[in-house]
Amino acid sequence: MFPQTEATLLRELTEVPAGWPLATVIDAFAYLADYPDAAKQAREALSLRLLELWASQPQEAEALPIRFGELKGTATRQERLCEALLRNGAAEWGKYPRCWRFCEAGLLRGEPEHSAAEREREAAWYLQETPAPDRCRELAERLVAAESSETARKRQKLEKETSERRRLEAEFQKSQEEGRELRSHLAAAEAQVSFHAAELQAAQSESAGLKERCEEFAHRAAAAESAGAEMQQELRQLQEEHGKCQERCEELADRLEAEASEHVQTKELLTQAQVQVQRRPTQAVSTEEAARKADAQEEKAVLQERCEQLRQQLAKAEAERSGMLKQLLHLREERGMYKERLRQLEHQLCEAKIQDPGSHQQCHARHCEVPVDEASSSQEPDLAEQLGYSFVDDDGTSSSVLSCSSWFSVKPDSAKQQNCFLVDAIFKTRSYGTDFFLMGRDLKKGSQVVAGDDASILEVAKMPEICDASEVVELQAGAATLRVTPDHLVQVADPKGEAEESLYLAAGQLKAGDLVMLDSGEVAALSSVVLRREACQVLKIVFEPDLPVAVFSRPTCILSLGHKRKPPIRRGGRSQGGPGPSDDSMDGRASIPITAGEYMD
Repeated sequence: MFPQTEATLLRELTEVPAGWPLATVIDAFAYLADYPDAAKQAREALSLRLLELWASQPQEAEALPIRFGELKGTATRQERLCEALLRNGAAEWGKYPRCWRFCEAGLLRGEPEHSAAEREREAAWYLQETPAPDRCRELAERLVAAESSETARKRQKLEKETSERRRLEAEFQKSQEEGRELRSHLAAAEAQVSFHAAELQAAQSESAGLKERCEEFAHRAAAAESAGAEMQQELRQLQEEHGKCQERCEELADRLEAEASEHVQTKELLTQAQVQVQRRPTQAVSTEEAARKADAQEEKAVLQERCEQLRQQLAKAEAERSGMLKQLLHLREERGMYKERLRQLEHQLCEAKIQDPGSHQQCHARHCEVPVDEASSSQEPDLAEQLGYSFVDDDGTSSSVLSCSSWFSVKPDSAKQQNCFLVDAIFKTRSYGTDFFLMGRDLKKGSQVVAGDDASILEVAKMPEICDASEVVELQAGAATLRVTPDHLVQVADPKGEAEESLYLAAGQLKAGDLVMLDSGEVAALSSVVLRREACQVLKIVFEPDLPVAVFSRPTCILSLGHKRKPPIRRGGRSQGGPGPSDDSMDGRASIPITAGEYMD
């Protein structure tokens, strides 16, 4: 079945599609034979097309009356054709609905309907009550006339073909004679061509030899030019090396003169020193050495005393730190206890609201009162602030209750997030005003890192846990890059581009163009967000307090060297034991070098 949108009513046909076969055209004409004059144009188009196909397809034309073989020998050909057209139309008339359509591919009759008896009644009505017999008779007459004209046309065509065949035979004989003459001329021409071809081959061989010699001369010339260029380049290099050698010789000569003069001065100083040593008494030398030893021992004692003081200060600081840690743990326990107590109070308050909505205020005051007898009113706000809560007034009364608004943080607790940071993520830490960086794998319980505001110090609450992950999100905003797991929370800005401290999104939910917060406090748009499926290790890190932390991924580095050290100049006359004492140690005190190592903060 063809699409209904491409079909048109058959009675509106103006031109028969070229792809329709003879049987389709006959069926269409038989259907329109019953229609009034409104379908006259369509019937005329079908009749003309049927005449064309009848003349061009004689085998298909003979097949129509053969289907009704009982008419053979009992009527003329015109009557047999008319009866065949009528019977074909009657067979199709009561079988399908009346509204036939057509398209380029053929007829659209619809689904068969009616029973066998109804179809017989429709066929009888078609043969007796419709103008179809007259129109089929007229069409049969035109078809027979077309067959007669076609027979005459075929006879005329046969005579024309016979005369044309005779003319072609005469022309063929004449062409044979001309061919024999041309073959003789061709043989003579081939002989001349073979002679000229031999001459051409000799000329080509000679030209090839000359071309080879020219190419050889060109190669030799190019080789000579390249050799000349190489010789010129070598000459320039030799001239440059000669100039460098001259400069080196001049430099060495200058250094030799300088060392000679220095050697002379050193010899003079050595002579003077020997004279002074010979003049100095032995007792003075021993006295000076004893004084130096005494000064060194005294300075050593001072330094030992200073070291002991530093050890005591360090032990005191460690004791204070352990005490603060114990106090912090105690405060955390109290905080958990108060949180649990607040949850119980809230649960009781909700139950009271459900049981007695009218007594909401009395129940709220009864269950949410803070006992003032256990602590002074001045200490309550401090303790609540340490626990992360604030005090509010309930309905204007004087009783203080803990605000339930701080129970839930807008940013989820980092302790509930799994597999956040990669092991090579880099954090900023600070010690005695000096900033340096550590990888996530180097963090331990108690390690301190700098928060995103570059002022607050966060502490690792427990030992980081190493877990396995299968997905990593790579974020890039300008020069800032970060590689985290998809569930890691990233601080973002609101749609207006303003910073919001409590607005966070998972890294897997971000897309290019989203605004994120940088450690500088600026808002930057993500230039790329790439989700990679790769097996890697990640760290579950819990910070206290739970604040945003500035972190970046380890970048790929370029290897390089520092400034090249100049070789020491060895001068004659100096001691092989190393350089003499510095100016600071000439007074006899011990010289302590300034060093920096792995224990330096």
